[in-house]
Amino acid sequence: MTQFRIRSATSQLLTLALCLLAAAWVHPPQALANQQAQVVKIERLTHNVKRIRFKAANDDFTFQAGQFILLKLPDAYLRAFNKSHGTEHTSVSRPYSFASAPSEAPYFDLIVKHYPAPPGKDVPPGLASTFIHQHLRPSNTVTFSDPVGSLYMPNDSTDPIILVAGGVGASPFIGLLKHWFDQGLDRQREIHFFFGVRSKHDFFLLGDLADWSRRRKNFKYILALSHPDPADEWKGESGYINTVLDRHFPSPLRADVYLAGAPIMIRETVKVLHTKQVPDTRIHHDPIKVQ
Repeated sequence: MTQFRIRSATSQLLTLALCLLAAAWVHPPQALANQQAQVVKIERLTHNVKRIRFKAANDDFTFQAGQFILLKLPDAYLRAFNKSHGTEHTSVSRPYSFASAPSEAPYFDLIVKHYPAPPGKDVPPGLASTFIHQHLRPSNTVTFSDPVGSLYMPNDSTDPIILVAGGVGASPFIGLLKHWFDQGLDRQREIHFFFGVRSKHDFFLLGDLADWSRRRKNFKYILALSHPDPADEWKGESGYINTVLDRHFPSPLRADVYLAGAPIMIRETVKVLHTKQVPDTRIHHDPIKVQ
């Protein structure tokens, strides 16, 4: 689950709307569903998160680290969903970040969390996440847009890089980390990855993080639970990920910072970074309205 759970159905829909507005803002004219890929593998990472590996039909398919695609939902699925839930969806695409490195193309990974219908609310489940989790199978073909977005801003700095992820917001950072390790960036700069979830069972790919930490001397990761369960027997950091970040670095902080997660997590983390005198030019995230 994301570090800050959005409790009401209205807030869940607002988050999705913000995500879609971000996708449209980045590259609207070129975000056409003109690519196809076949599902190669589906892997369950947690109780509600899956990683799907695709192979693009175009062997020359490429993307840049930190980009995302707009995945188009099949018309037949939309008709069935509308019939079951009384909705009126027509042509629908949803944004998903690459969770793999550009060097792996034409293969690529997406990490997707399932959003079921909120308990006690007359609201349908997540349209795209339900398709991916309940209907997508190996060998199926999907349609998607050309890669869009530019989360990663390379520069010549030797200052640390800080990644702050809430829940499934870790997805683009998995791809970025793989790319940076491919490029040897960790030999030039410290990389700190803050990964916050609600409960211990919401973490994913901890084996990869531990392996990278052993093999990459300048890579460190910090795990945090916002609502640890006594059964978790949690000995690590507790609290929302913005407060954990605040405790780890003094002010002023010289670093390039990347954020991904729920809008409220990004807003609160930006506030922390401002108190540490990090300028907006060094704070990177998909576009949302930060107040």
